[in-house]
Amino acid sequence: TAPPTALRIMALSIERCANEVLGVFTGAVPSADCVKFAVSKGLSAGIIGGAAMVKVPQIRRIIAAKSAQGLQFQMFLSEVVAGTVSIAYFAHNNMALASYAEMFFVLFQNLAILALMLILGRKGGQRKSIASGVPGLIPHAAGYAFAAMIIAIAPGDFLETLYNCTTAVLVLGRAPQIWGNHKAKSTGELSATTQFLMTAGSAARVFTTQQEGGSSSMVFAFALSAGMNALLLLQMFLYRPKKAKGTVMKGGVRKSTRTPKKKQY
Repeated sequence: TAPPTALRIMALSIERCANEVLGVFTGAVPSADCVKFAVSKGLSAGIIGGAAMVKVPQIRRIIAAKSAQGLQFQMFLSEVVAGTVSIAYFAHNNMALASYAEMFFVLFQNLAILALMLILGRKGGQRKSIASGVPGLIPHAAGYAFAAMIIAIAPGDFLETLYNCTTAVLVLGRAPQIWGNHKAKSTGELSATTQFLMTAGSAARVFTTQQEGGSSSMVFAFALSAGMNALLLLQMFLYRPKKAKGTVMKGGVRKSTRTPKKKQY
């Protein structure tokens, strides 16, 4: 059954809240519950809309550079594992779809990133064509589909145990990326746009999950995710590449704008 807070939030009539908000024009003040309800729904809609494209800058960066250099495979793998378990857990607990719908978009995009990393490798240059590596992904795709099916039909108690482990999975997955960035003093092919959107989205989810009646473990997981995303974003600022004079950055690759001197004969 849904938590008491969720029942109270769900009991709020959309019509009632709409009337209260419209009442502002006549001098009435909407209730705190309706304000929180409206803000939560607005944030949820924004998060879901943003999630549809949140990892696209990262995908484009990898494709443009034909490399996943500096990216830790286990970070994206941990996000896939955590996302798959979280979707199954939220659905099993009858949470409002709006409170986790963005996870579907992020999951599919993370799977695309993992596929690119398997094809190109972290240093790139292993294949001239991404399409040529697609057949090699079939065993990986079959293995994931089987694992996802098992998670989807898992009993509630086991699913809750798995969900409680996702926090540790995310920490173990992102810690090597954070440490690798620190050692190399570089964030490689990480996308700043994607990292900013992930940080903002997970921070907003802390508030919306509370309003939707999520458990304390759900709120903690989003809060921890927001913190680690913010740390990665800070590293991107600290270790940003210095532009050399006479060069521009295009598609993540430094290119010279200087005209080469002609040889004198």
